[in-house]
Amino acid sequence: MNESTNTVYVLSGYAKCSTTDQSKYKLGNKHSIGLLTTDKNYKDNINNLKTFIKDLGWDSITFCMVEEVDDINTLSNDVLISSFQRAQKNGQSLVVNDLPITVH
Repeated sequence: MNESTNTVYVLSGYAKCSTTDQSKYKLGNKHSIGLLTTDKNYKDNINNLKTFIKDLGWDSITFCMVEEVDDINTLSNDVLISSFQRAQKNGQSLVVNDLPITVH
């Protein structure tokens, strides 16, 4: 991981809950996710990033968008701010939307 930079890459997408150990997520439900990483080579290391997410109890992982964030002050959401800080400290951080994705 590239922890010496302030840049965090936010990979947005969705994943399916694959474990019954999740207290607030139901097995099989899909949720929006955001993976924040300091790994500037995230494209080359996508399998490692997906393994990190799978180890947290998620599968069927798909990423739709990537955004570079250089300044924590541009984030307006407390959850993203704390995840940004965790990513800078640990190299990566996962954010999962509590509400499942539903199709109407």
